[in-house]
Amino acid sequence: MAAGLAVSAAALWLTLRNRDLGAIWRAARAADPRYLAAYLAILVASHFLRAARWSLLLEPSARIPFARVNAVSAVGFMATLILPLRLGELVRPALVADPHEVPLPAALSTVVVERVVDGLFSALVLVGTLPFLPSTAPGVALLRAGGWAVFFAFAGAVAFLAIAAANGAAAIRFAHRALDPLSPRVAARVSAVATTFVESLRRLPRRRGLACFLALTVVFWALGGWSIAVLAQGFGFGLSSLQAFTVLGVLSVGMMIPAGPAMLGTFQASAVLGLSLVAPGALAGAQGLAFANVLWGAQLLQVVAMGVPFLFSRHVDLHRIGRQLGPVRTAEALPRE
Repeated sequence: MAAGLAVSAAALWLTLRNRDLGAIWRAARAADPRYLAAYLAILVASHFLRAARWSLLLEPSARIPFARVNAVSAVGFMATLILPLRLGELVRPALVADPHEVPLPAALSTVVVERVVDGLFSALVLVGTLPFLPSTAPGVALLRAGGWAVFFAFAGAVAFLAIAAANGAAAIRFAHRALDPLSPRVAARVSAVATTFVESLRRLPRRRGLACFLALTVVFWALGGWSIAVLAQGFGFGLSSLQAFTVLGVLSVGMMIPAGPAMLGTFQASAVLGLSLVAPGALAGAQGLAFANVLWGAQLLQVVAMGVPFLFSRHVDLHRIGRQLGPVRTAEALPRE
């Protein structure tokens, strides 16, 4: 917690140092509200798209009504944004898990797959757009190296999930043999967790369901790029599609840095960095920083505005979180499901 707050504070200080906060505020107020409204509408559409995408991953375990999936998603997305270090990722699976329908490990596996695929897409967006930028642009070489590192990390994770789902028994035996000489107890624990996880992966959709999931993922990321172009228009930045996706790629990878609640600081720093690559003059005044902060504030507003009402929905039982995750550590609970 303290480390995340320190990262947020440092990023925010680096972004706002020697800046006129009053000018940034005035630039934010001077932005065209029509584009902000359009941006918020796209965020709402993206929310329902993400809920539908998650529903596809849950479907092989149980056909959960979309109203419940949507309510749990709204609360879970809010928790993920507000809680530090992305601890909120555990909220959705805990709220939807049910021993008779979707065991906790199966629910957790859907979120793991979702996050791995999104991580891969974020890296693809970044490494796919940076080659079109001038090689002399500040920070491009470092971003390219970072983008490829993230890409290979998530590509490896995708490969691991595919292999584990196809031939998990062999992978588990290999891991057990590798760890047993070091610690039989650790080897047994890892084998138990891995066995449960592999069994959960086999609950995920195949072929048609997976194709639909990937199609919705492409649409989701397309909406992300479009939303940035729309909001930038309200601040006077006429970003092309390529430029908007460059900002999205830098922002998405930057948001992976562990930070404090609501990704405060790292979000603004990443947005400013991305904008500086495609519109170098944007940061000379206050518009660029105003854009970055409104981008962050609007996302926070949308997620909280949709999440808070569902806290009182009949589809959301907050006591589930304690029952699923409270009695024991999650890692210890997984093998017992």
